[in-house]
Amino acid sequence: MRRWILGVPVAVLIPLLAACSTSTAPPVAQPQEESPPVVATLVGLGDSIPAGDGCPGCTPFVELFGDQLSGDDAVPVQVANLGVGGWTSTDLLDSLEPGAYDADAVSAADLVTVTIGANDFYTELDDYLDGDCGGDDGLGCFAPVLPQLQTTLTSVLDRIAELRAGQPTAVLVTGYWDVFPDGDVARDLYGPQFLRDSAVLTLRANDVISEVAGEEGATYVDLFSTFKGTWGDGDPTGLLADDGDHPNQVGHQLIADALSSAAAASGSADFSGVTASGWSPR
Repeated sequence: MRRWILGVPVAVLIPLLAACSTSTAPPVAQPQEESPPVVATLVGLGDSIPAGDGCPGCTPFVELFGDQLSGDDAVPVQVANLGVGGWTSTDLLDSLEPGAYDADAVSAADLVTVTIGANDFYTELDDYLDGDCGGDDGLGCFAPVLPQLQTTLTSVLDRIAELRAGQPTAVLVTGYWDVFPDGDVARDLYGPQFLRDSAVLTLRANDVISEVAGEEGATYVDLFSTFKGTWGDGDPTGLLADDGDHPNQVGHQLIADALSSAAAASGSADFSGVTASGWSPR
């Protein structure tokens, strides 16, 4: 006896069902939008020292410091070295006006280095060399520059804070080993008294820079002892380029090492809270 399902012979129904069946394809995975990689941003601000002037082929300390921060297990660090030869503290402050490239870079910076102030003193150097500087110590013409530097550097650090708008930001401010040429070059050009007077002036400038950094919540990085030893009586010639005014490659490496030590001690190298900013150096 034939079996029927709903009046249709089974032998006929089975091929009909097979013909009418449709296969269901597995769901296609939709591509997920990838989040941009988390990268910390280091911006170097200042004069010819971070710019690497006077040392052709050298890698400036800003880039070296960025490499040290980008260790094997660390958040990658992109570097924008914005140092400009000849800049004074006023030039740096002007570059941070809202909407300027440097200001945009700082607004996205997780860490900022600042090296500025030496060129502020050059306007009075001729008077000193001519013996017309005045003062009990022969450095009187430089005295008004110190409070001016204090005011302008304070404004620079305030501007950095404004641009960061409350975001976590580490700021490292360096001093100088000398605001003028040093070592054998300066000794040959100007004599040993110039070296002594320049060291005194540099320490006064560093005191101002250190004080401002402390008041503004930044970390001060001492380069005087880095280049001249704990007692300040070392000869930095071997760390200077041929012009006697800028670091050579060894000097740049020492500055980068000093920054890394200061960053580690202050916790400035902790980028665990960094989020992608979308900004990148030009």
